[in-house]
Amino acid sequence: MSDALVAPALIETFAQGWAQLRGLPPPERIGTALMIETGQPSEQRRYIFPEPPGDISARAAIIDQPLILLKAAIDPDAMAALLAPGWHVEQTGTTMTTDCLPVTEPVLSAGLTLDSAWQGPVFAVHIRDSNGSEAGRGRMTLINGWAQHDSIAVAAPYQRRGLGTAVMMALGREARARGVDQGLLNATVAGRALYQQLGWIARAPWTTAQIRA
Repeated sequence: MSDALVAPALIETFAQGWAQLRGLPPPERIGTALMIETGQPSEQRRYIFPEPPGDISARAAIIDQPLILLKAAIDPDAMAALLAPGWHVEQTGTTMTTDCLPVTEPVLSAGLTLDSAWQGPVFAVHIRDSNGSEAGRGRMTLINGWAQHDSIAVAAPYQRRGLGTAVMMALGREARARGVDQGLLNATVAGRALYQQLGWIARAPWTTAQIRA
C-alpha cells in the first residue's frame, strides 16, 4: 500500500522541473526513486520517491553519510518510521497546486520596476528598486503541462508590500500566455499563506530525511 498523498506523476513532474530549473541533468530512475546529482556543498545528491514508501528503507540502509537527501510527499512521521536511528526527518515544505494561474497585471509601488526574460527553459522575474538592488524575484519552467514556480523571494525591507504577489502574477501571466493554466510548487512555511491567498491548494507535506551531520 502506498503512503503517497499526491499522484506519483505529479511528483515525477516536480522532480523533472526541479532539475530543469537548476540546469541539472534530468533525474535518473534508481529503484523506485528519481535520483538527481546536485553536487553542492550543502547537498551532494537527492532521491525523490514519487510513490512512497517504495524502497526508501533499502535506500537509506546503504547511505552512510550526510548531504544525501531522501524526499517524498508524505508525512514526516511516515518517513521517520522507514528509517534507522541517526536520520534527521523534517517537513521542509508543502506541495501546492492551482488549476488556474492568475492573469492580473502586476502592481508595483513607486520606485520599483519589474523585468522578466526567458533564459533557456527558465522564465525569471526580478523586481528592483531605484538603486538597482533586487527587491523581489521568482522563476518558473513549463513541464508536462504545468508551470512549476520556484525561488519566490522578497528582500526583507520590501516584505508586506505586495511584491510576492506581483512576482506570482508575472509568472502566471507568462504561463497562461503560453497555454499553461496549471501551477505547481513547493512552498516554504513563510510562502504558503501568500500562495493560499492567490488560490493555490496545499496537497501534501514535502518531507526530507538525511543522516545527521
